[in-house]
Amino acid sequence: MISQNKPYLIGIGGIGVSALARLFLGMGKPVAGSDLRDSATVQELIALGIKVNIGHSAENITAYNPDVVIFSEDISPQSQGYAELSQAKKLGIPSLGYSQALGQLMEGHFQISVTGTNGKSTTTALLGLMLEEAGLDPAVVVGSKLSPKNASRKFIANARLGEGKYFVAEADEYHRHMMDQNPNLVVLTNVAEDHLDYYKDITEIKAAFEDFIKKVPVDGTVVYNADDHTAVEVGRKAHCHKATFGIHHYADLQAINPKAEKGKQSFDLHYKDQNLGRVEIAMPGLFNISNALASSLAALSIGVSFDVIKKVLGEFAGIWRRFEILGQFGNAVVVSDYAHHPAGVAGTIEAAKQFFPGKKILFVFQPHHRNRTKRLFGEFVESLEGSDNLILPEIFDVSGREHGENVSSQDLVNELKNKGVAAEFAADLDQTEQLLRSTGQQYDAIIMMGAGDIDLLARKLVNS
Repeated sequence: MISQNKPYLIGIGGIGVSALARLFLGMGKPVAGSDLRDSATVQELIALGIKVNIGHSAENITAYNPDVVIFSEDISPQSQGYAELSQAKKLGIPSLGYSQALGQLMEGHFQISVTGTNGKSTTTALLGLMLEEAGLDPAVVVGSKLSPKNASRKFIANARLGEGKYFVAEADEYHRHMMDQNPNLVVLTNVAEDHLDYYKDITEIKAAFEDFIKKVPVDGTVVYNADDHTAVEVGRKAHCHKATFGIHHYADLQAINPKAEKGKQSFDLHYKDQNLGRVEIAMPGLFNISNALASSLAALSIGVSFDVIKKVLGEFAGIWRRFEILGQFGNAVVVSDYAHHPAGVAGTIEAAKQFFPGKKILFVFQPHHRNRTKRLFGEFVESLEGSDNLILPEIFDVSGREHGENVSSQDLVNELKNKGVAAEFAADLDQTEQLLRSTGQQYDAIIMMGAGDIDLLARKLVNS
């Protein structure tokens, strides 16, 4: 079905669907789509010659008359984009969700699926760059965007169309979407409670990941994190070759003698008890060492040389919204980070303190999804305790996934204040901006965290 020549993409401004648009364009297909609003991503696609309708209408489908419609997983009967999806069904036009479409594009390749709760995008980007540098000409889909510093003729933003045997892509666990892929190699970064509006508990989450890795054929490989006990429990259920990476625990690939300096980290890379050499990454935080190990072990397992791995790690400039340094707001450095899960928030706070030692740091965290905030409330409080100064805007509501949960960022602020944290509540991003403009320049760094629209405010501050 995906081989049709005239796709229409609903939610084309989303990070995943926009990557498919780039791949289709590279295949020589005419591409069109729509999104609810304009954005930098939409403008990038328009500049490539892709027709993008701003706003959703059934007429968009009738006028374009596509062979297949691909829709963002965020499209629901309550969303405006559903009008186009309904029209496609009315006209008998085949339709696929993003993950189904990605799975079909991966068919016929050696599929490398990067999955887990955190770290998927950085790991996928690094692995894609390693395979590219090794001359393997991979196809790659990343759930973020490469830094322009790492972009190449074929690998731009969030996608790379390759003619080689390998296809590297993220495999999202929400609604078990990863099951649309049929991997030969799985990279499992970590496993934690998340998406609790879909999964009942960690037991269900583990079962989903176990079902996924059991899809790997016996001659395939599962690479998993030896430092994450839940990932270890899942990884051991695989019916294929297994390989582990870690920092704190013995593993097939291990970071030994890690050293953090301002703006970079270095460590010895030990593979099967052999010291391959010392490598350096320009990313802070132990979680980024873990991401580097995950991608390196996957690359080693398919024959990529250490020299290539070392070069890519050393030159990697990070990805969009993953500890992305945007610029200055007065004297303060502004960093945007996608952290939205307690583990990610704690890791970003740790990384910021490592990156800006002895500096005065203001953290701004916009919780994402009321269900997640309520179900993981205690974990969020614990993760935010590491911040000395904190602003918490109201929770970002996720369309179609909120079910009347009675929780607010104010509840987090109250609990944090009881624990001695200097936390302040903001009713919305406008009030957050007012607080930042009145006090933000007293700091050396401002770390803006969240998966919602907090990034827009971060960029506005820098551009002003």
